[in-house]
Amino acid sequence: MNVFSVGDREFADRVSFNRYLTENYSVSHNSNLHIIAGITEHPWSKLIDILENSGYEVIEEHGEILKMRRDYGLNGRIEFYLSFDEELQVILFYTNMRKTEEIENTIEVFLNDTPGVHYLYISPRVMQSIREDIAEEEPATQITHFSAKRVSHSGVSARIRPDHSRTIEYHGNDGLETMREMEENYGVLPRLMEFRVPDLSKFKINKEGIFTFQSGDLDYLLEQIETCIKQVLKIKRAYNDADFKMVRTSDQLEVPTAEPASITLKNHLQYHEVDNFKSNMKDNGYVLLDTFAEEGSLYLSSKVIDQEKKNTFRIKANEDEIRVFPQGEKDIGSFFRFYEFVQDTLDEDASLEVHA
Repeated sequence: MNVFSVGDREFADRVSFNRYLTENYSVSHNSNLHIIAGITEHPWSKLIDILENSGYEVIEEHGEILKMRRDYGLNGRIEFYLSFDEELQVILFYTNMRKTEEIENTIEVFLNDTPGVHYLYISPRVMQSIREDIAEEEPATQITHFSAKRVSHSGVSARIRPDHSRTIEYHGNDGLETMREMEENYGVLPRLMEFRVPDLSKFKINKEGIFTFQSGDLDYLLEQIETCIKQVLKIKRAYNDADFKMVRTSDQLEVPTAEPASITLKNHLQYHEVDNFKSNMKDNGYVLLDTFAEEGSLYLSSKVIDQEKKNTFRIKANEDEIRVFPQGEKDIGSFFRFYEFVQDTLDEDASLEVHA
């Protein structure tokens, strides 16, 4: 199977490419369209170098849109179109190949493992906000499939057994009402949602920034993607405020100075939870060095090695916040991975201080 064709057309940017797809893409002829969103700190030329060094090949140029492919395994191959917004540093991969086969074995691996790159992480509260906005605009909206989760020691209110973590997956035309009921009773928040908006569009969104168009008006889904990009860029701005540099204090001496990114915890971190927090970090591919924890007014400090992104940073935490100090070269992918880790294991409502 090959990716859908756009002929010999050229496109000035993702806006013109999206316009073409809105007017011409047919699910009945090409199957579901997957748009996988990512974010990076690399310029365009460096990103292409990284892709090519990872086995990806440019096979066609359509102005600012590239058609690429990559072979994997014994006989596997993916093809996709790549868009890059150099100002926002947002990457979009477009393909109608299979999510659980070609995408999972290539693009998802690239976004997960590559330093300086990450998928467009959509937090549970942003997912929840998107759901309610769509339901308010289109009251006939149905959610036909969802996955929702509650973390251990969650601060999200729950009426039934609030001390338990849980994951719930549901299929049914009453998914919108059921999800709201599950949130109220079991304190879960969405990680994946499939929408059916009658006479308008059918699509799926998950927390890893994968948007699947199934039928109807593609432009409606593209609007939701732009909404998610805007939310993620707020986090990126907060991360960009963090810095690490060497400051010269004399002719012979330089000292390191760092400005951290601060993750605010709504569900306060308690001393008895520190061991579990450290254990979860190790289970998620982090190595902790020079760790120190003090009871009373909680204080936790540790150097952290992110084995997946091959990056190092330092954390300093108290009950109310975790400060992330870059060490050497900053890595936005590593930061987004850690921010998601905090929301996924410690506090779904953890947030960053975002400057306007």
